[in-house]
Amino acid sequence: MHALTTKRLRLSPAIEVRDLPDGTRLLKQLVLTEYLALDAGQQRTLALFDGQKTVEEVLHDLLRQGAHPNIRAFYDLVLNALNKGFLEEADATDVTAPEISAVGESRGGSMAFSGVLILAGAAALWHSEFAPGERLEDWFKVLVFMSAGLSLAYALAASTLSRFGRQVYGARVRWDRLVPFFTIDVRDAFMGGRACEAAVGLRTLSGPFVVAALSWLADSNAGMLAAAFTALVLGSPFGSTPAHSLLHALFRKRYELPHCADEFLGKRLISQLLDWKRRVSEENYYLLHATYSILWLGTLFRLANSLMVAVGEQVVRTLSEARPPDDLAVSYIVFGLLGFGLAAIVVYALFLVVRGVQRHIATRLATTETRSLRNADAGARPTDDAAFEFLRQNLLFSQLKPEDLRSVVQAMKFLSVPADTMIIREHEPGDTMFVVYSGSVGVTKEDDAGLPVDVATLGRGDIFGEIALLEKGERTSSVRAREAASLFVLAKPEFDRLLASNLGSAAIKTAVQVCAFLRRRPLFADWHPQALMKLAGEFSFVDCKAGEVVIREGEPNDAFYIVYEGQFGVRKQGVTSATLKPGDFCGEISLLRDIPATADVLATHPSRALRLARASFLQLVSHDFFTGLAIDDALRARAGGKGAA
Repeated sequence: MHALTTKRLRLSPAIEVRDLPDGTRLLKQLVLTEYLALDAGQQRTLALFDGQKTVEEVLHDLLRQGAHPNIRAFYDLVLNALNKGFLEEADATDVTAPEISAVGESRGGSMAFSGVLILAGAAALWHSEFAPGERLEDWFKVLVFMSAGLSLAYALAASTLSRFGRQVYGARVRWDRLVPFFTIDVRDAFMGGRACEAAVGLRTLSGPFVVAALSWLADSNAGMLAAAFTALVLGSPFGSTPAHSLLHALFRKRYELPHCADEFLGKRLISQLLDWKRRVSEENYYLLHATYSILWLGTLFRLANSLMVAVGEQVVRTLSEARPPDDLAVSYIVFGLLGFGLAAIVVYALFLVVRGVQRHIATRLATTETRSLRNADAGARPTDDAAFEFLRQNLLFSQLKPEDLRSVVQAMKFLSVPADTMIIREHEPGDTMFVVYSGSVGVTKEDDAGLPVDVATLGRGDIFGEIALLEKGERTSSVRAREAASLFVLAKPEFDRLLASNLGSAAIKTAVQVCAFLRRRPLFADWHPQALMKLAGEFSFVDCKAGEVVIREGEPNDAFYIVYEGQFGVRKQGVTSATLKPGDFCGEISLLRDIPATADVLATHPSRALRLARASFLQLVSHDFFTGLAIDDALRARAGGKGAA
């Protein structure tokens, strides 16, 4: 590791760059044909490697600038970029990279021709009756035709990549699908854009249908059977297959890797169908993928069932003709494999349904919260005086009169939970509020596909669980203990009697959501609780759909924004220049300089921001010296064109 820290590295000149609408930057190493996807923070980190500074000096600069990088993640990024050739030593010899030629094929023509091939092959398959072979050589012919169909599919993909001016590489023979076949690496289609990837995916899918059409003309039963199997293999919706790539390129709004529609099918489909009013940003893509998956499974089941019936008839016929037992060996093996396949399809379908229903029902019962409270250890409760002093420092409880606060202390339970305990789960009903006394807990929210995304880490004095009590709804996020933690717990009856009645629900919601959020931001870390409480009342929440613009370049702006949840992209003259995450702010340039907005700021996916009107913002920067100075420093840093509005 010491040898790495002393190296002077630079970005390789043999790199192709593609910026995606969601702020992700995809790099391709043109010589080594490696790929690297970077978020905004990683982009800024790699940009610092200019060949003049050592790795140690770059990390030191990041720490000194207050970027607070995760050191392990920093070295992981550097090692990955170095191993893949995106970073090289400063004195390395420049290597001439292959040129990327311009697109040479009509996009519409490419896809239209592929569509004709697929329709012709599909018509041939539709009018054919599949007769399974009775002898081993019959099934050997099927495997030979499958090998030819798979090889043809990837040969067509290579041809399409070349016509789009993309690189064809990774040609080899694979054996992982029961038969040997020629294949190529089609990842370079991603660098050619959605049209290129869609054309490559469609052309690859046309391979088995070409075999089907030729087999129909030649009256080859083995060829038709092989074409059907090959079409199912390439047309599978699961994993990185040509069919999934085609769906992904045509219908997904935010282009990101890896594919996540499989997760939606297994975790969210049932809930989405039963709770149809709930919307997700990629609903059309996910539901289309789920529909296609069900149709694909149905087609696979129908084909396997038809073949199983036909093989059964062959066995009965063979037995009635009193043939030697050796003639039945192949039929018995095929019959057993088909039976196993049918059972697997049924079990998988039942698993999806049962899992989806179980997840949906579980969110209607307070199972996780009830279980976590029941199994928690009572722990060594602090004295009432210690608890009083602890709660009095909290932004929410500081608003209570001393006598009311002591009533809250008496009403609260005290629990200790071990590390990795799920305390509350998203979408489940809840009737309890928690205050972290010691340790830490992690807050996660499920994305559209059902995958957990880290939102925040809460420590001593932070509150969670109050939103469901205020709005009488379901939990908005999941909370899990990241280490052994001690919690004060306030049940809903006491919450309503002691807090809501004294402060009002709106005041509690503002205090908890806004004040606690601002307190964790460096801008407001030193503010007095009363002043922060007053400022919090000036903010309002703004909920944004994916793609919604909150600040528009060249137009007047009358507000200051702080990202509360989600992610916003900063776009100057149509080019994404930065990504804003929770705690980042924008709008200060146009407000302080009284000029039109210098960039677009738009939500890259469903997000939430805190909005502060112009008059309140100007009062903010004049109220606290350090806050005003920090905002001014950000303004100066962004004035060069790297920041927002």
